[in-house]
Amino acid sequence: MSNMNHRHILILLVSSKIFVLLIGLAAYLYWRPDMQDLDRAREWLVHFLNTIPAPLYFTAFVILPAFGAPLTLFYLTALPVLGNGNPFAGLPLAWLALALNMILTNYLTRGVFHPAIDWLIRHRNLKIPKLSPRNEWKVVLTTRVSPLPFAIQNYLLALGHSRWRFYLGLSLPIQASIGTAVMLVGESILRGGLSYALLAIFIFLLINLALQGLRKKLTREQIEPVQ
Repeated sequence: MSNMNHRHILILLVSSKIFVLLIGLAAYLYWRPDMQDLDRAREWLVHFLNTIPAPLYFTAFVILPAFGAPLTLFYLTALPVLGNGNPFAGLPLAWLALALNMILTNYLTRGVFHPAIDWLIRHRNLKIPKLSPRNEWKVVLTTRVSPLPFAIQNYLLALGHSRWRFYLGLSLPIQASIGTAVMLVGESILRGGLSYALLAIFIFLLINLALQGLRKKLTREQIEPVQ
């Protein structure tokens, strides 16, 4: 495994710890008695989100991240819109939107966008090799825990002809776990409380431990070059 991939994993690990600290800072700011302006802004945002039709938001969640819209923005606002007051009812819908986005991006890469992407690759004298079945799962895992934008991850794996059981079956649980934690953070901030933030911190810690174990495992195993 290359040093660059090691750095990607380490960056994500450090980023998750920093994000946990930001959760604590945000909670402190929202709980300070002199932060009435922020409370009013939070209440306005919650009211605005409640006016967005859930089907429209769901459709945007599916389509826009495939064209570069920040996935984190949807994570932070998904539960108030899709959950309709019940955050745990919104989680399955958010996971479904995430899966449909991955499927859409894959088909766009291999279909509508393929001529333009193929021209760009040849024009730049680049080459996107197909993934080797022997190390495909390792490459997918490494890509999914890298700091690359989610859309770029999808495009790269689709260009490498990643099979569905890895592209979707392996990737979705990883991204859904990270997304769930971020969604709970967003719900806590919008509610002005700590209950869901504490659960999000617990999920982040589990992800952190899993990534540490993954990093040690991949360090011991050399990934073969793709064909």
